[in-house]
Amino acid sequence: CGFCEEACPVDAIVETRKFEYAFEQRGENIMTKDMLLEIGDKAEKQIAADRAQDAPFR
Repeated sequence: CGFCEEACPVDAIVETRKFEYAFEQRGENIMTKDMLLEIGDKAEKQIAADRAQDAPFR
């Protein structure tokens, strides 16, 4: 719904287009902070473009 993203005052929470993850082994689905940051680094350009497109509605 995006409420958590809107309520966060410092843009610490960012929604991306990637919302599904596939795991082959039990326990791989536990995401660490470093793993989440790596995903953000890979999608940084797309996140910036999406946020710029959404800016008029904020």
